[in-house]
Amino acid sequence: MMLHIAVSDDDTVILSKVDELARVFFRTHCVDCKIQTYQSSENLLYDLQDGINYDLLLLDIEMPGIDGMDLAKVIQDTMPAAKIIFITSHLEYAITAYEFSVFRYIPKTVIEEKLPPALEDYYKLYRLERNEFYTVEIKNHVEQLPYREILYILKDGKYAVFYLRGGKTQSVRKTLAHVFEEINKEYFCFADRGCIVNLANVVGLDDTGILLLDDQHIIISKANIPEFKITMLKFWGKQI
Repeated sequence: MMLHIAVSDDDTVILSKVDELARVFFRTHCVDCKIQTYQSSENLLYDLQDGINYDLLLLDIEMPGIDGMDLAKVIQDTMPAAKIIFITSHLEYAITAYEFSVFRYIPKTVIEEKLPPALEDYYKLYRLERNEFYTVEIKNHVEQLPYREILYILKDGKYAVFYLRGGKTQSVRKTLAHVFEEINKEYFCFADRGCIVNLANVVGLDDTGILLLDDQHIIISKANIPEFKITMLKFWGKQI
């Protein structure tokens, strides 16, 4: 499911910075998103009134014409499930902002420091609501493997073995085809007959196989490397 995000600020420098930070964050967290920027709060209001919905809105508070507080009222009335993060230099509005169930309030002076953790907290809620994890039943309990933590999945007899960031592994008694069908995400693909790879965690290729985060390396058939390279480059092209 695509995550829809709006960013609004009359300061073009701040607008571009927030847009870039959000794009980098969600790209590295394997979340498909569409971000729309608005230098004019009135244009954002018009879109909201036309029925365009957003899951997350990153808003300045003090803007010419319609300010962030006015937008928050409209958002609360028309999109109660949407989350708002206020990014502003006007600290005096902080208490009032929370009256509109604002998810976070970030001073502009510390955007690069504070926005990523705020997006991380939002993403945790988003992931739970959208089932952005693979559920594994283990004896008497259930474990959830976040998609962004999965590096690759290998066939091992009757089991599919998940290799996760941090050196963790988890096995399930299922075929790779079954697991692939259950995940159903465009950034997972078969790199070889017995291997599924998370493209979001691929950093490159060499003559023998695939390079991933955490200095991981998977050897695949040389015959499959050219096709995987095409798939990888197509995926990377969408992220730019």
